[in-house]
Amino acid sequence: MLGQFEVKRNRKPVTISSRPAQSLFAYLILSAGTFHRREKLAGMLWPDSLDDTAREKLRHALWRIRKALPSELKTKYLLTDDLSIAFNASAEYWLDVSSLDKLDEDASTDEIISVLSAYQGELLPGFYDEWVMLEREHINSIFEKKMARLISLFQEEKRWLDILDWGERWIKLGQKPEAAFRALMTAHAAKGDMSKVAAIYERCVRSLKEFGIEPSEQTRGLYERLKAGKETLETGPTVLVKEKRKESAKTHLPAPLTSFIGREREIEEVKQLLSTTRLLTLTGPGGLGKTRLAIQSANQILNKFKDGVWWVELAPLTDGLLVTQAIAQVLAVREAPDQPLDESVKNFLREKQLLLVFDNCEHLITACAQLAEDLLTHCANLKILATSREALGLTGEVVWFVPVLSLPNTQPIPPMDVLMRYEGIHLFVERASIVKSDFTLTESNALSVAKVCERLDGMPLAIELAAARVKMLSVDEIAKRLDDRFDLLTAGSRTALPRHQTLRATIDWSHDLLTEPERILFCRLAVFAGGFTLDAAEAVCGFGELRRSEILDLLGRLVDKSLVVVEGATEPNEPRYRLLETIREYAREKLEKSGKTAQLSQRHCDFFITFAEQAEPKLKGGEQFEWLDRLAVEHDNWRSAWDCAIESDAELALRLASALLGFWLMRGNPSEGREWLAKLLERTQPWGQTARRAHALSVAGRLAHYQADFASAQTLLEQALSIARISGDKKEIAFANLWLGRTALRQHDDQIAKSLIEEGFTIYQELQDEWGIVMAFQRLAELARHQDHDRQAHEFFMKALAKYRDLGDRFMAGEVLNALGEVARFEGDDERAGTFYEQALENLRELGSRLPSANPLIGLAWVSLHRGEYRKASALFQESLELHKEYGYKMGMVEECLGGLAAVLGMTRKPKPAARLFGAVESLLESVEMAGRWEPQDQNEYDHYFAAVRGQLDEAAFEKAWAEGRTMTLEQAIEFALKETQV
Repeated sequence: MLGQFEVKRNRKPVTISSRPAQSLFAYLILSAGTFHRREKLAGMLWPDSLDDTAREKLRHALWRIRKALPSELKTKYLLTDDLSIAFNASAEYWLDVSSLDKLDEDASTDEIISVLSAYQGELLPGFYDEWVMLEREHINSIFEKKMARLISLFQEEKRWLDILDWGERWIKLGQKPEAAFRALMTAHAAKGDMSKVAAIYERCVRSLKEFGIEPSEQTRGLYERLKAGKETLETGPTVLVKEKRKESAKTHLPAPLTSFIGREREIEEVKQLLSTTRLLTLTGPGGLGKTRLAIQSANQILNKFKDGVWWVELAPLTDGLLVTQAIAQVLAVREAPDQPLDESVKNFLREKQLLLVFDNCEHLITACAQLAEDLLTHCANLKILATSREALGLTGEVVWFVPVLSLPNTQPIPPMDVLMRYEGIHLFVERASIVKSDFTLTESNALSVAKVCERLDGMPLAIELAAARVKMLSVDEIAKRLDDRFDLLTAGSRTALPRHQTLRATIDWSHDLLTEPERILFCRLAVFAGGFTLDAAEAVCGFGELRRSEILDLLGRLVDKSLVVVEGATEPNEPRYRLLETIREYAREKLEKSGKTAQLSQRHCDFFITFAEQAEPKLKGGEQFEWLDRLAVEHDNWRSAWDCAIESDAELALRLASALLGFWLMRGNPSEGREWLAKLLERTQPWGQTARRAHALSVAGRLAHYQADFASAQTLLEQALSIARISGDKKEIAFANLWLGRTALRQHDDQIAKSLIEEGFTIYQELQDEWGIVMAFQRLAELARHQDHDRQAHEFFMKALAKYRDLGDRFMAGEVLNALGEVARFEGDDERAGTFYEQALENLRELGSRLPSANPLIGLAWVSLHRGEYRKASALFQESLELHKEYGYKMGMVEECLGGLAAVLGMTRKPKPAARLFGAVESLLESVEMAGRWEPQDQNEYDHYFAAVRGQLDEAAFEKAWAEGRTMTLEQAIEFALKETQV
């Protein structure tokens, strides 16, 4: 919870989808062991809601937490009854905040470093609950205290380089601490760099000035003494050694030539596992860093084994009979004339307290397993740490899959000071700087570096090979060439094992160890993009040489051999599988050589179109949430299926696009749908005046309408209606009527809208189509609202809401709740409007609907503005703006968000910035690209705040600011708005 909110189980994310549920979970775990009464929690987390509403929200939030937790953990971690809720303090869990809070006052330097290294920023950033603010201050004070203690220890030990590192870290993460600036000045002075001392002091002055204060007498005095040379500093050894190290344990561990990056948590976990088990196997595909992790972990536990840690390298061996000899050679055990060598090794180890590390067991897996079992059985104090692409398969063995290096999300790319905290980025930059001494991470290459590491799945070997190419190519060129990664990444060390000298050789090694049926399935799995379920693998790959019934066993073997990764489930007990992208590229090469690419692609396409059609009706009922998640997780497979369908069969392409319409709308990604439909309509001219073409045009029109591209929507829907009338398909006529009517409404053509909507309603009644009828209720309500018949609009919306709730459609219920909020807001009932908006937001967020969530956020922002809650209003407008930016909805950015932020500036007595932003909004709305118009009620709201700003400035000042705003681009206006509304 420090620097981000993140929950993981077995190193995989646990998604708690709504912010209220996250806040509840955070509060419970931070106070683990304390039982909280339900009414207290409801009142604390939703202080502005009525008691019943708050209790209902608490139940929903608790349900979201339970939904996120695997079924077997719900009662293990959450203790609930009718009156109270608690997080079980006795359950097994780790919390970064607890490690900081429990750090002893007299902890050693290394202990403090270990804990503070996990501190990534303030508690729960982005959470604005009152309890979070208080807890955040408490944790900040602890951090400041521990950091001051660490810097003090460094100064006592004269660890000047550590002070330079940790002092800067403290300044970035802390509250402008003067003590950190003083320590940095002292460290630079000790190193004889007085220019840096002056520079640090100037930074301190500027930093404190932001808070309206001057440096303390202590800081000024230190600077003056250092500048005058009056401060006596010892500039001897960088580290003061307090006591002579004990003689290191006996070891045969290799000494790597390059630095080890990151993996602190992994090392701790390996050490913890070795303390509780006698056989630990680190598994994963080639190039994942199993060997380096084993070396690093073993080095840190040398003193735990009286008789040492001994490394046994198995990669060069080709015969299992040689494994015992390799161990004997490492331990210097000689074969006795009258005794087999394995007996001599057992006799030597029988009384020893010792760790053996078996490196690279996969090609000798049977021999390694047999010998490990024999040694562990006869040598009670022996432990074995093994690295292998496949587990040994012994009773009592703990198998631990080595994770990839941590990587940032590239959308958007994090700030530069944050990027180097990610292990993949750090590794690339360090290795690149070895081969090209002037290489550094910059604003211009940061995104390319992140994308290279992302496409290489965070695999250390692949990243190192890519970094080696900076001698000849820019990072941009490396990124562009990754489609041919096996030819690009061939510059490994000449002294490395042959299979680690090129990326292809690394995977060749694993592929060569497969049986023929395993190889066939392995190459066929390349047809999946982004992962797959067992059902999908059986349906798509189970034909010809492989029977469907064989897939389960073969897939399990590929998982065991680290070529397939098991991921989280889309529903309880349904795991997903995935090939890392580099391994998938290798498998695709094999698939193309098999000559079955086209056949597999068609089977894949057929499977996913059928799946989409099965899911489509589920998106309108009580299983909406689960099916949205199931569709979302297959996003890459939809794209792959589309590419196949559009090239082979337009009928299949239309089926897929139609089935995914609801998904695109609910999860806020209509742009992709429009691209698909545009391509399909180009290719289906031969369909002529058929219901199929009308349907394709209607789907495209609805997506255009959803993005407020009303001109395109009108054109598409008019064509759809014309063709539907010719074809005589009543359902298509009704659908086109309702959406063409809604488009006419948004263009203020009420008479045409009324005629179209009423015709659509009549047809749906004739067809007795309940989904069509409830959709028509919505359109009739919007028509009534547009004509200022608010009571009639409210009645129609309530009918629609009741029906959607009966049908279990939470998405459409959320849309209607937002509309009810609009009706209440424009009637001046902010309290009722806020309740509707909150319910809408909860519905939409629980469904993962990001762009649709922007609408109730806007409504809540206006309500907050009316109440004088300007900071909250600003935060809500900005949150909505980020969502609109994410999906490229320019009209929403300008009309709703920037207009709202201009109003906030006006109400917070910043009239000049407000006038500039209003000028930018007007100019952008006048442009051809932004040819939209305010709704009448929105125009009244806008005019009210616009007038308030004009009233705060004289004519000349207003005109000057207004004219400056009109010159802004959209990007400049957004940057200006965010800067001016910072609080």
